[in-house]
Amino acid sequence: MAFIRVQKLVRDSNGNIISGSAAIKESRYIKDGGKFHSRQIVRERLGKVVWLSDDGKSGIFLSPKRGLVFYDSATDRFDEVGRDDARLSSSLEVFPETEVHTVFGDTYLLMRFLMKAGLMEVLKEAFPESVDLQRVLCHILHGILRNGSRITCDCFMEKSFASYILSDVPPASLRCDTTFFTMMGKDRNRLAFFKAFIKKMRNDHPEFGRCCYVDSTPLPNDIENNPFNALCSHGVEGAAIQTRMVLVLDEESGLPVWYDIIPGNVLDINTIMNMVNDVATSLDITINSLVLDAGYISKEVIHAFHNGTEKTFIGRMPARRGFPFKTLYHEFRNSLDKGKYRFVRGGHVYFGKRKEVELFGEKVFAYVYVDKHNALQRERNYMLEHPDEYAEMKDKDKDWLAVRFGYFVLLSNKKLEPSELLTEYFGRTDIEGVIKTSKEYLGLLPLSKWTVETVRGKIFSDIINTIIFLKMRKTLDDSGLSMSEIISRTQSLMCFRNKHGEILIETPNMKVKSHYQLFGEDVPASLKINDFRAKLLGGTM
Repeated sequence: MAFIRVQKLVRDSNGNIISGSAAIKESRYIKDGGKFHSRQIVRERLGKVVWLSDDGKSGIFLSPKRGLVFYDSATDRFDEVGRDDARLSSSLEVFPETEVHTVFGDTYLLMRFLMKAGLMEVLKEAFPESVDLQRVLCHILHGILRNGSRITCDCFMEKSFASYILSDVPPASLRCDTTFFTMMGKDRNRLAFFKAFIKKMRNDHPEFGRCCYVDSTPLPNDIENNPFNALCSHGVEGAAIQTRMVLVLDEESGLPVWYDIIPGNVLDINTIMNMVNDVATSLDITINSLVLDAGYISKEVIHAFHNGTEKTFIGRMPARRGFPFKTLYHEFRNSLDKGKYRFVRGGHVYFGKRKEVELFGEKVFAYVYVDKHNALQRERNYMLEHPDEYAEMKDKDKDWLAVRFGYFVLLSNKKLEPSELLTEYFGRTDIEGVIKTSKEYLGLLPLSKWTVETVRGKIFSDIINTIIFLKMRKTLDDSGLSMSEIISRTQSLMCFRNKHGEILIETPNMKVKSHYQLFGEDVPASLKINDFRAKLLGGTM
Protein backbone atom coordinates (compact mmCIF):
# COMPACT_ATOMS: atom_id res chain seq x y z
CA MET A 1 0.00 0.00 0.00
CA ALA A 2 1.26 3.49 -0.87
CA PHE A 3 1.96 6.15 1.76
CA ILE A 4 3.42 9.67 1.87
CA ARG A 5 6.92 10.09 3.29
CA VAL A 6 7.72 13.70 4.31
CA GLN A 7 11.22 14.99 4.92
CA LYS A 8 12.53 18.17 6.60
CA LEU A 9 9.11 19.75 7.08
CA VAL A 10 9.36 23.29 8.52
CA ARG A 11 6.41 25.44 9.65
CA ASP A 12 6.22 29.10 10.68
CA SER A 13 4.68 30.42 13.91
CA ASN A 14 1.20 30.31 12.30
CA GLY A 15 1.55 26.68 11.34
CA ASN A 16 2.04 27.36 7.62
CA ILE A 17 4.49 25.10 5.82
CA ILE A 18 7.67 26.94 4.84
CA SER A 19 9.69 24.09 3.38
CA GLY A 20 9.83 20.35 3.11
CA SER A 21 9.65 17.64 0.46
CA ALA A 22 7.72 14.42 0.06
CA ALA A 23 7.56 11.24 -1.95
CA ILE A 24 5.13 8.39 -2.51
CA LYS A 25 6.51 5.19 -1.04
CA GLU A 26 5.21 1.68 -0.91
CA SER A 27 6.35 -1.48 0.84
CA ARG A 28 7.37 -4.43 -1.27
CA TYR A 29 8.55 -7.88 -0.35
CA ILE A 30 11.93 -8.62 -1.92
CA LYS A 31 13.52 -12.02 -1.90
CA ASP A 32 16.98 -11.89 -0.37
CA GLY A 33 18.60 -15.28 -0.46
CA GLY A 34 16.02 -17.74 0.77
CA LYS A 35 13.88 -15.22 2.70
CA PHE A 36 11.54 -12.38 1.84
CA HIS A 37 12.12 -8.99 3.41
CA SER A 38 9.91 -5.91 3.34
CA ARG A 39 11.55 -2.87 1.77
CA GLN A 40 10.21 0.65 1.20
CA ILE A 41 10.48 1.75 -2.44
CA VAL A 42 10.10 5.34 -3.75
CA ARG A 43 7.37 5.18 -6.39
CA GLU A 44 7.23 8.88 -7.25
CA ARG A 45 8.75 12.08 -5.88
CA LEU A 46 6.07 14.64 -4.96
CA GLY A 47 8.44 17.59 -4.59
CA LYS A 48 7.78 20.57 -2.34
CA VAL A 49 5.07 20.24 0.34
CA VAL A 50 2.50 23.06 0.07
CA TRP A 51 -0.18 21.70 2.44
CA LEU A 52 -0.46 18.48 4.47
CA SER A 53 -3.46 16.93 6.21
CA ASP A 54 -3.32 16.30 9.94
CA ASP A 55 -3.04 12.52 9.46
CA GLY A 56 -0.33 12.95 6.80
CA LYS A 57 -2.25 10.79 4.32
CA SER A 58 -3.00 13.54 1.80
CA GLY A 59 -1.59 16.86 0.77
CA ILE A 60 -0.88 19.44 -1.90
CA PHE A 61 2.54 19.31 -3.54
CA LEU A 62 4.51 21.22 -6.17
CA SER A 63 5.50 18.13 -8.12
CA PRO A 64 8.34 18.25 -10.68
CA LYS A 65 6.32 15.81 -12.79
CA ARG A 66 2.71 16.97 -12.34
CA GLY A 67 2.98 20.60 -11.25
CA LEU A 68 0.70 21.77 -8.43
CA VAL A 69 -1.32 18.69 -7.48
CA PHE A 70 -3.34 17.13 -4.65
CA TYR A 71 -2.56 13.52 -3.70
CA ASP A 72 -4.53 11.19 -1.40
CA SER A 73 -2.63 8.05 -0.41
CA ALA A 74 -5.79 6.33 0.91
CA THR A 75 -7.35 6.30 -2.56
CA ASP A 76 -4.06 6.65 -4.48
CA ARG A 77 -5.62 9.52 -6.47
CA PHE A 78 -4.26 12.76 -7.94
CA ASP A 79 -6.41 15.88 -8.45
CA GLU A 80 -5.74 19.34 -9.87
CA VAL A 81 -5.58 22.30 -7.49
CA GLY A 82 -7.21 25.63 -8.36
CA ARG A 83 -6.01 29.12 -7.58
CA ASP A 84 -8.82 29.72 -5.05
CA ASP A 85 -8.18 26.54 -3.04
CA ALA A 86 -8.59 27.43 0.65
CA ARG A 87 -5.75 25.12 1.65
CA LEU A 88 -3.17 27.27 -0.13
CA SER A 89 -1.32 29.77 2.04
CA SER A 90 -1.31 33.32 0.71
CA SER A 91 2.35 33.57 1.61
CA LEU A 92 3.34 30.84 -0.84
CA GLU A 93 4.13 31.81 -4.42
CA VAL A 94 2.70 28.76 -6.13
CA PHE A 95 0.86 31.18 -8.44
CA PRO A 96 3.65 33.74 -8.68
CA GLU A 97 3.00 37.30 -9.71
CA THR A 98 5.46 38.23 -12.44
CA GLU A 99 7.01 41.58 -11.68
CA VAL A 100 9.43 41.84 -14.60
CA HIS A 101 9.27 42.90 -18.21
CA THR A 102 7.43 40.27 -20.23
CA VAL A 103 6.91 39.65 -23.95
CA PHE A 104 3.75 41.33 -25.19
CA GLY A 105 3.68 41.77 -28.96
CA ASP A 106 3.21 38.24 -30.30
CA THR A 107 0.82 37.04 -27.57
CA TYR A 108 -1.50 40.04 -27.71
CA LEU A 109 -1.62 39.90 -31.52
CA LEU A 110 -2.58 36.21 -31.50
CA MET A 111 -5.20 36.73 -28.79
CA ARG A 112 -6.75 39.60 -30.75
CA PHE A 113 -6.75 37.48 -33.90
CA LEU A 114 -8.57 34.67 -32.08
CA MET A 115 -11.19 37.16 -30.92
CA LYS A 116 -11.69 38.91 -34.28
CA ALA A 117 -11.74 35.67 -36.29
CA GLY A 118 -14.41 34.19 -34.00
CA LEU A 119 -12.10 31.38 -32.94
CA MET A 120 -12.34 32.33 -29.27
CA GLU A 121 -16.07 31.68 -29.44
CA VAL A 122 -15.31 28.29 -30.97
CA LEU A 123 -12.87 27.46 -28.18
CA LYS A 124 -15.25 28.66 -25.46
CA GLU A 125 -18.05 26.51 -26.86
CA ALA A 126 -15.77 23.46 -27.10
CA PHE A 127 -14.18 24.00 -23.67
CA PRO A 128 -16.83 25.64 -21.43
CA GLU A 129 -14.87 25.22 -18.19
CA SER A 130 -12.70 28.29 -17.63
CA VAL A 131 -9.61 26.44 -16.36
CA ASP A 132 -9.76 23.96 -19.27
CA LEU A 133 -10.11 26.84 -21.74
CA GLN A 134 -7.17 28.70 -20.22
CA ARG A 135 -5.00 25.61 -20.30
CA VAL A 136 -5.88 25.06 -23.98
CA LEU A 137 -4.99 28.69 -24.71
CA CYS A 138 -1.63 28.30 -22.95
CA HIS A 139 -0.76 25.40 -25.24
CA ILE A 140 -2.08 27.20 -28.34
CA LEU A 141 0.07 30.26 -27.61
CA HIS A 142 3.11 28.10 -26.92
CA GLY A 143 2.53 25.82 -29.93
CA ILE A 144 2.20 28.66 -32.44
CA LEU A 145 4.47 31.36 -31.02
CA ARG A 146 7.48 29.32 -29.92
CA ASN A 147 8.41 29.60 -33.61
CA GLY A 148 10.42 26.41 -33.86
CA SER A 149 12.30 26.86 -30.59
CA ARG A 150 12.57 24.15 -27.92
CA ILE A 151 11.22 26.33 -25.12
CA THR A 152 8.82 24.43 -22.86
CA CYS A 153 5.27 25.61 -22.26
CA ASP A 154 5.86 26.61 -18.63
CA CYS A 155 8.96 28.69 -19.50
CA PHE A 156 7.12 30.30 -22.41
CA MET A 157 4.22 31.35 -20.19
CA GLU A 158 6.49 32.67 -17.43
CA LYS A 159 8.05 35.18 -19.80
CA SER A 160 4.81 36.08 -21.59
CA PHE A 161 2.14 38.73 -21.01
CA ALA A 162 -0.32 35.80 -21.27
CA SER A 163 0.58 34.76 -17.72
CA TYR A 164 -1.29 37.84 -16.44
CA ILE A 165 -4.43 36.96 -18.40
CA LEU A 166 -4.53 33.16 -18.02
CA SER A 167 -3.78 33.42 -14.33
CA ASP A 168 -5.90 30.45 -13.20
CA VAL A 169 -3.28 28.09 -14.63
CA PRO A 170 -0.03 28.08 -12.60
CA PRO A 171 2.93 28.02 -14.99
CA ALA A 172 4.54 25.22 -12.97
CA SER A 173 1.61 22.93 -13.85
CA LEU A 174 2.43 23.29 -17.57
CA ARG A 175 5.76 21.50 -17.29
CA CYS A 176 4.04 18.11 -17.36
CA ASP A 177 1.57 17.87 -20.26
CA THR A 178 0.20 14.37 -19.61
CA THR A 179 -2.95 15.68 -17.89
CA PHE A 180 -3.59 18.19 -20.68
CA PHE A 181 -3.16 15.72 -23.54
CA THR A 182 -5.29 13.14 -21.73
CA MET A 183 -8.08 15.70 -21.52
CA MET A 184 -7.61 16.64 -25.18
CA GLY A 185 -7.68 12.97 -26.18
CA LYS A 186 -11.33 12.56 -25.21
CA ASP A 187 -13.43 12.16 -28.35
CA ARG A 188 -16.22 14.41 -27.05
CA ASN A 189 -13.82 17.37 -26.98
CA ARG A 190 -12.73 16.76 -30.57
CA LEU A 191 -16.36 16.48 -31.74
CA ALA A 192 -17.37 19.59 -29.78
CA PHE A 193 -14.55 21.63 -31.30
CA PHE A 194 -15.28 20.69 -34.92
CA LYS A 195 -19.04 21.21 -34.49
CA ALA A 196 -18.38 24.70 -33.13
CA PHE A 197 -15.74 25.42 -35.80
CA ILE A 198 -17.94 24.33 -38.71
CA LYS A 199 -20.90 26.32 -37.34
CA LYS A 200 -18.73 29.43 -37.09
CA MET A 201 -17.28 29.00 -40.58
CA ARG A 202 -20.73 28.47 -42.10
CA ASN A 203 -21.94 31.74 -40.58
CA ASP A 204 -19.45 33.50 -42.88
CA HIS A 205 -19.28 30.92 -45.70
CA PRO A 206 -22.52 28.87 -45.97
CA GLU A 207 -20.91 26.35 -48.34
CA PHE A 208 -18.05 25.52 -45.96
CA GLY A 209 -17.81 21.74 -45.63
CA ARG A 210 -20.34 21.09 -48.40
CA CYS A 211 -17.60 19.97 -50.74
CA CYS A 212 -14.66 18.16 -49.15
CA TYR A 213 -12.04 15.61 -50.01
CA VAL A 214 -10.18 13.08 -47.92
CA ASP A 215 -6.62 11.81 -47.91
CA SER A 216 -4.29 10.17 -45.43
CA THR A 217 -0.70 10.76 -44.50
CA PRO A 218 1.83 8.68 -42.57
CA LEU A 219 3.14 9.73 -39.16
CA PRO A 220 6.34 7.70 -38.80
CA ASN A 221 7.79 7.45 -35.31
CA ASP A 222 9.92 5.26 -33.04
CA ILE A 223 7.62 5.12 -30.02
CA GLU A 224 7.64 1.79 -28.25
CA ASN A 225 4.15 0.40 -27.64
CA ASN A 226 2.47 3.23 -29.57
CA PRO A 227 -1.11 1.89 -29.80
CA PHE A 228 -1.53 3.20 -33.35
CA ASN A 229 1.73 1.93 -34.81
CA ALA A 230 1.59 -0.85 -37.39
CA LEU A 231 3.54 -2.08 -40.39
CA CYS A 232 2.33 -0.17 -43.43
CA SER A 233 3.19 -0.14 -47.12
CA HIS A 234 2.08 2.44 -49.66
CA GLY A 235 2.11 -0.27 -52.28
CA VAL A 236 4.86 1.38 -54.35
CA GLU A 237 7.81 1.42 -51.95
CA GLY A 238 9.05 -0.40 -48.86
CA ALA A 239 7.09 -0.95 -45.69
CA ALA A 240 7.63 0.96 -42.42
CA ILE A 241 6.24 1.15 -38.92
CA GLN A 242 3.92 4.13 -38.71
CA THR A 243 0.67 5.65 -37.55
CA ARG A 244 -1.62 7.13 -40.21
CA MET A 245 -3.76 10.23 -40.03
CA VAL A 246 -6.84 10.51 -42.24
CA LEU A 247 -7.76 14.15 -42.91
CA VAL A 248 -10.90 15.73 -44.36
CA LEU A 249 -10.29 19.15 -45.94
CA ASP A 250 -12.73 21.74 -47.15
CA GLU A 251 -12.14 21.96 -50.90
CA GLU A 252 -12.40 25.74 -51.12
CA SER A 253 -10.34 26.86 -48.12
CA GLY A 254 -8.12 23.81 -47.57
CA LEU A 255 -8.89 23.93 -43.83
CA PRO A 256 -9.34 20.68 -41.87
CA VAL A 257 -12.95 19.89 -40.96
CA TRP A 258 -12.27 16.48 -39.39
CA TYR A 259 -9.52 13.94 -38.93
CA ASP A 260 -8.90 10.54 -37.42
CA ILE A 261 -5.85 8.43 -36.66
CA ILE A 262 -5.62 4.74 -37.44
CA PRO A 263 -2.99 2.00 -37.27
CA GLY A 264 -0.70 2.09 -40.28
CA ASN A 265 -1.95 -1.20 -41.72
CA VAL A 266 -5.67 -0.26 -41.79
CA LEU A 267 -5.94 0.79 -45.42
CA ASP A 268 -9.13 -0.31 -47.12
CA ILE A 269 -12.47 0.90 -48.48
CA ASN A 270 -14.08 0.54 -45.04
CA THR A 271 -11.67 3.10 -43.59
CA ILE A 272 -12.71 5.62 -46.24
CA MET A 273 -16.44 4.89 -46.19
CA ASN A 274 -16.58 4.94 -42.40
CA MET A 275 -15.01 8.40 -42.50
CA VAL A 276 -17.45 9.54 -45.22
CA ASN A 277 -20.47 8.28 -43.28
CA ASP A 278 -19.28 9.51 -39.87
CA VAL A 279 -18.76 13.12 -40.93
CA ALA A 280 -22.02 13.14 -42.91
CA THR A 281 -23.99 12.03 -39.85
CA SER A 282 -22.28 13.91 -37.03
CA LEU A 283 -21.05 17.09 -38.75
CA ASP A 284 -23.17 17.47 -41.92
CA ILE A 285 -20.00 17.29 -44.01
CA THR A 286 -20.19 16.09 -47.61
CA ILE A 287 -17.17 14.28 -49.01
CA ASN A 288 -17.44 14.04 -52.79
CA SER A 289 -13.84 13.61 -53.83
CA LEU A 290 -11.10 11.26 -52.68
CA VAL A 291 -7.32 11.48 -53.11
CA LEU A 292 -5.97 8.05 -52.23
CA ASP A 293 -2.59 6.57 -51.47
CA ALA A 294 -1.59 3.41 -53.30
CA GLY A 295 -2.29 1.41 -50.16
CA TYR A 296 -6.00 2.24 -50.44
CA ILE A 297 -6.39 1.21 -54.07
CA SER A 298 -8.04 -2.22 -54.08
CA LYS A 299 -10.72 -4.23 -55.83
CA GLU A 300 -13.32 -2.84 -53.42
CA VAL A 301 -12.34 0.77 -54.18
CA ILE A 302 -12.51 0.14 -57.94
CA HIS A 303 -15.99 -1.38 -57.55
CA ALA A 304 -17.12 1.57 -55.43
CA PHE A 305 -15.69 4.36 -57.60
CA HIS A 306 -15.60 3.12 -61.20
CA ASN A 307 -16.41 5.34 -64.18
CA GLY A 308 -19.88 6.81 -63.95
CA THR A 309 -20.18 6.92 -60.15
CA GLU A 310 -21.13 10.19 -58.44
CA LYS A 311 -18.08 10.54 -56.18
CA THR A 312 -14.74 11.09 -57.88
CA PHE A 313 -11.38 9.70 -56.92
CA ILE A 314 -7.73 9.96 -57.88
CA GLY A 315 -5.25 7.42 -56.56
CA ARG A 316 -1.82 6.02 -57.24
CA MET A 317 -1.84 2.55 -58.74
CA PRO A 318 0.00 0.08 -56.51
CA ALA A 319 2.74 -2.13 -57.95
CA ARG A 320 1.14 -5.40 -56.92
CA ARG A 321 -0.61 -8.37 -58.46
CA GLY A 322 -3.91 -7.59 -60.17
CA PHE A 323 -2.82 -4.14 -61.37
CA PRO A 324 -1.13 -3.53 -64.76
CA PHE A 325 1.56 -1.31 -63.24
CA LYS A 326 4.50 -2.73 -65.23
CA THR A 327 2.29 -3.82 -68.16
CA LEU A 328 1.40 -0.20 -68.92
CA TYR A 329 5.09 0.67 -68.99
CA HIS A 330 5.77 -1.99 -71.60
CA GLU A 331 2.75 -0.84 -73.61
CA PHE A 332 3.83 2.82 -73.64
CA ARG A 333 7.64 2.52 -73.56
CA ASN A 334 8.02 3.35 -77.25
CA SER A 335 6.10 6.60 -76.67
CA LEU A 336 8.06 7.83 -73.65
CA ASP A 337 10.32 10.11 -75.69
CA LYS A 338 7.67 11.47 -78.06
CA GLY A 339 7.22 15.23 -77.76
CA LYS A 340 3.42 15.12 -78.19
CA TYR A 341 3.05 13.50 -74.76
CA ARG A 342 5.35 15.88 -72.88
CA PHE A 343 4.35 18.79 -70.67
CA VAL A 344 5.95 20.93 -67.96
CA ARG A 345 4.73 21.22 -64.40
CA GLY A 346 6.55 22.69 -61.40
CA GLY A 347 9.79 23.01 -63.37
CA HIS A 348 9.80 19.28 -64.27
CA VAL A 349 9.21 17.75 -67.69
CA TYR A 350 6.65 14.93 -67.63
CA PHE A 351 5.53 12.23 -70.02
CA GLY A 352 1.80 11.65 -69.63
CA LYS A 353 -0.71 9.46 -71.42
CA ARG A 354 -4.26 8.30 -70.60
CA LYS A 355 -5.87 4.94 -71.30
CA GLU A 356 -9.19 3.43 -70.26
CA VAL A 357 -8.56 0.05 -68.67
CA GLU A 358 -10.66 -2.67 -67.10
CA LEU A 359 -9.83 -3.57 -63.51
CA PHE A 360 -11.78 -6.25 -61.67
CA GLY A 361 -14.56 -5.98 -64.24
CA GLU A 362 -14.90 -2.17 -63.98
CA LYS A 363 -13.86 0.60 -66.36
CA VAL A 364 -11.45 3.24 -65.01
CA PHE A 365 -8.89 5.59 -66.52
CA ALA A 366 -5.19 4.89 -66.05
CA TYR A 367 -2.86 7.88 -66.40
CA VAL A 368 0.75 6.85 -67.01
CA TYR A 369 3.46 9.37 -66.08
CA VAL A 370 7.23 9.66 -66.03
CA ASP A 371 8.87 12.54 -64.18
CA LYS A 372 11.86 12.97 -66.49
CA HIS A 373 13.82 15.05 -63.99
CA ASN A 374 13.64 12.53 -61.14
CA ALA A 375 14.11 9.57 -63.46
CA LEU A 376 17.30 10.95 -65.02
CA GLN A 377 18.80 12.18 -61.75
CA ARG A 378 18.28 8.93 -59.86
CA GLU A 379 19.34 6.79 -62.82
CA ARG A 380 22.63 8.71 -62.90
CA ASN A 381 23.11 8.21 -59.15
CA TYR A 382 22.51 4.48 -59.49
CA MET A 383 25.00 4.18 -62.33
CA LEU A 384 27.66 6.00 -60.30
CA GLU A 385 27.02 4.06 -57.10
CA HIS A 386 26.57 0.58 -58.65
CA PRO A 387 28.76 0.50 -61.81
CA ASP A 388 29.32 -3.27 -61.72
CA GLU A 389 25.63 -4.14 -61.28
CA TYR A 390 24.68 -1.71 -64.07
CA ALA A 391 27.23 -3.20 -66.48
CA GLU A 392 25.77 -6.67 -65.97
CA MET A 393 22.17 -5.61 -66.55
CA LYS A 394 20.24 -6.72 -69.61
CA ASP A 395 19.27 -4.02 -72.08
CA LYS A 396 15.58 -4.20 -71.16
CA ASP A 397 16.47 -3.73 -67.49
CA LYS A 398 18.60 -0.68 -68.34
CA ASP A 399 15.63 0.74 -70.28
CA TRP A 400 13.40 0.22 -67.23
CA LEU A 401 16.02 1.80 -64.95
CA ALA A 402 15.96 4.91 -67.14
CA VAL A 403 12.33 5.60 -66.16
CA ARG A 404 11.88 3.56 -62.98
CA PHE A 405 12.48 6.34 -60.46
CA GLY A 406 10.11 8.76 -62.16
CA TYR A 407 7.43 6.31 -63.28
CA PHE A 408 3.99 6.26 -61.67
CA VAL A 409 0.39 5.58 -62.64
CA LEU A 410 -2.71 7.40 -61.41
CA LEU A 411 -6.16 5.85 -61.49
CA SER A 412 -9.31 7.94 -61.69
CA ASN A 413 -12.91 7.87 -62.79
CA LYS A 414 -12.48 11.37 -64.26
CA LYS A 415 -11.65 11.81 -67.95
CA LEU A 416 -9.16 14.66 -68.29
CA GLU A 417 -5.99 15.48 -70.16
CA PRO A 418 -2.99 13.91 -68.36
CA SER A 419 -1.55 17.35 -67.52
CA GLU A 420 -4.92 18.47 -66.07
CA LEU A 421 -5.34 15.38 -63.91
CA LEU A 422 -1.78 15.64 -62.56
CA THR A 423 -2.37 19.30 -61.70
CA GLU A 424 -5.60 18.35 -59.94
CA TYR A 425 -3.87 15.49 -58.10
CA PHE A 426 -1.07 17.71 -56.84
CA GLY A 427 -3.44 20.62 -56.26
CA ARG A 428 -5.73 18.45 -54.18
CA THR A 429 -2.87 17.44 -51.96
CA ASP A 430 -3.38 20.52 -49.81
CA ILE A 431 -3.29 17.91 -47.08
CA GLU A 432 0.45 17.68 -47.65
CA GLY A 433 0.62 21.43 -47.10
CA VAL A 434 -1.41 21.13 -43.91
CA ILE A 435 0.81 18.34 -42.62
CA LYS A 436 3.97 20.20 -43.67
CA THR A 437 2.77 23.19 -41.66
CA SER A 438 2.11 21.01 -38.62
CA LYS A 439 5.41 19.16 -38.90
CA GLU A 440 7.71 22.07 -39.70
CA TYR A 441 6.17 24.91 -37.71
CA LEU A 442 3.97 23.43 -35.01
CA GLY A 443 5.71 20.28 -33.81
CA LEU A 444 3.25 17.57 -34.84
CA LEU A 445 6.19 15.16 -34.86
CA PRO A 446 7.70 13.48 -33.00
CA LEU A 447 4.71 11.78 -31.37
CA SER A 448 6.37 11.33 -28.00
CA LYS A 449 3.28 9.93 -26.27
CA TRP A 450 2.54 6.44 -25.00
CA THR A 451 -1.20 5.99 -24.43
CA VAL A 452 -4.23 6.06 -26.71
CA GLU A 453 -5.60 9.26 -25.18
CA THR A 454 -2.32 11.19 -25.08
CA VAL A 455 -1.49 10.31 -28.70
CA ARG A 456 -4.98 11.45 -29.71
CA GLY A 457 -4.68 14.54 -27.54
CA LYS A 458 -1.29 15.53 -28.97
CA ILE A 459 -2.61 15.33 -32.54
CA PHE A 460 -5.86 17.14 -31.67
CA SER A 461 -3.91 19.98 -30.06
CA ASP A 462 -1.67 20.27 -33.13
CA ILE A 463 -4.67 20.24 -35.50
CA ILE A 464 -6.23 23.17 -33.60
CA ASN A 465 -2.91 25.03 -33.81
CA THR A 466 -2.70 24.23 -37.52
CA ILE A 467 -6.18 25.66 -38.22
CA ILE A 468 -5.31 28.88 -36.39
CA PHE A 469 -1.87 29.10 -38.06
CA LEU A 470 -3.34 28.57 -41.57
CA LYS A 471 -6.01 31.23 -41.01
CA MET A 472 -3.40 33.70 -39.78
CA ARG A 473 -1.12 32.91 -42.70
CA LYS A 474 -4.02 33.49 -45.11
CA THR A 475 -4.12 37.09 -43.89
CA LEU A 476 -0.51 37.50 -45.03
CA ASP A 477 -1.01 36.15 -48.57
CA ASP A 478 -0.52 39.52 -50.28
CA SER A 479 2.15 40.86 -47.93
CA GLY A 480 5.06 38.61 -48.93
CA LEU A 481 5.83 38.06 -45.24
CA SER A 482 6.03 34.73 -43.44
CA MET A 483 4.47 33.86 -40.11
CA SER A 484 7.94 33.26 -38.69
CA GLU A 485 8.94 36.82 -39.52
CA ILE A 486 5.75 38.23 -37.98
CA ILE A 487 6.24 36.25 -34.77
CA SER A 488 9.94 37.11 -34.48
CA ARG A 489 9.40 40.84 -35.04
CA THR A 490 6.44 41.22 -32.68
CA GLN A 491 8.20 39.30 -29.89
CA SER A 492 10.48 42.32 -29.48
CA LEU A 493 7.59 44.37 -28.08
CA MET A 494 7.66 44.16 -24.26
CA CYS A 495 5.36 45.28 -21.45
CA PHE A 496 5.37 45.84 -17.69
CA ARG A 497 2.61 45.31 -15.15
CA ASN A 498 2.20 47.90 -12.40
CA LYS A 499 0.68 47.38 -8.96
CA HIS A 500 -2.67 48.81 -10.10
CA GLY A 501 -3.39 45.87 -12.40
CA GLU A 502 -2.44 47.69 -15.60
CA ILE A 503 -0.19 46.62 -18.44
CA LEU A 504 2.09 49.38 -19.73
CA ILE A 505 3.35 48.65 -23.25
CA GLU A 506 6.59 49.93 -24.74
CA THR A 507 6.48 52.19 -27.76
CA PRO A 508 6.54 49.89 -30.81
CA ASN A 509 8.94 50.42 -33.69
CA MET A 510 7.72 50.89 -37.26
CA LYS A 511 8.13 47.21 -38.16
CA VAL A 512 5.94 46.04 -35.29
CA LYS A 513 3.32 48.70 -36.10
CA SER A 514 3.19 47.61 -39.75
CA HIS A 515 2.90 43.93 -38.79
CA TYR A 516 0.00 44.73 -36.48
CA GLN A 517 -1.71 46.72 -39.23
CA LEU A 518 -1.64 43.67 -41.51
CA PHE A 519 -4.11 42.12 -39.06
CA GLY A 520 -6.10 45.34 -38.66
CA GLU A 521 -4.73 46.00 -35.18
CA ASP A 522 -3.09 48.93 -33.39
CA VAL A 523 -0.64 48.58 -30.53
CA PRO A 524 -2.26 49.88 -27.33
CA ALA A 525 -0.33 52.08 -24.91
CA SER A 526 -1.82 50.30 -21.89
CA LEU A 527 -4.35 47.65 -20.90
CA LYS A 528 -6.30 46.87 -17.77
CA ILE A 529 -5.74 43.20 -17.01
CA ASN A 530 -9.24 42.49 -15.72
CA ASP A 531 -10.93 44.25 -18.65
CA PHE A 532 -8.95 42.40 -21.30
CA ARG A 533 -9.35 39.10 -19.45
CA ALA A 534 -13.12 39.60 -19.38
CA LYS A 535 -13.18 40.32 -23.14
CA LEU A 536 -11.09 37.26 -23.93
CA LEU A 537 -12.63 34.74 -21.53
CA GLY A 538 -16.06 36.19 -20.83
CA GLY A 539 -18.86 33.62 -20.87
CA THR A 540 -16.88 30.68 -19.47
CA MET A 541 -17.76 29.07 -16.15
